[in-house]
Amino acid sequence: MSEDAVPFKLSRESRIRVDRDGHIWHEGERVLHPGLERALASWIDLDDNGRYVMRNALDWCFVTVDHTPLVVRSVRLETDPSMRVEVELSDDSTEALDLSTVQVDPDGVVYAHVREGKLLARFDRQPSFKFLEHVDTDDRGLMTFVLGTKTVRIAPLERGETLVPPAPPLRPVTGRT
Repeated sequence: MSEDAVPFKLSRESRIRVDRDGHIWHEGERVLHPGLERALASWIDLDDNGRYVMRNALDWCFVTVDHTPLVVRSVRLETDPSMRVEVELSDDSTEALDLSTVQVDPDGVVYAHVREGKLLARFDRQPSFKFLEHVDTDDRGLMTFVLGTKTVRIAPLERGETLVPPAPPLRPVTGRT
């Protein structure tokens, strides 16, 4: 391994990356062990400067996120009696979906904020289809999610508009040997 290939000495930068489909990669190799991939995904967080990190009780590091840090793998619609939507995320956690955070891009890709609004998740294809089956669009293009007696306006994203924050700038590196 060349000197340039080694992560910066005494740095929290890593070679961990989350791809568009929520798969985790380390040094160019996909993490294939399901338990390890789930654990790593469950540690994804944002630091105070808006950079993605993986953080557990012992340590943390910066990670690269290609699109969204989490992906919605499945959707469960509960009509009786709660009228709520539950999502299963790429870290295998399940949570109630805050419908007020849902947005749909012009290509029909569904996004929502998860983990108490802290992180953005992109819906995988099947969960998107299932969710969008309950969305009505009027003549003006306004979308409304309908589940039983519950209705919620869904905010459309304009072409070119995105919920995905731009990648933060890399931190300057000093003391590199």
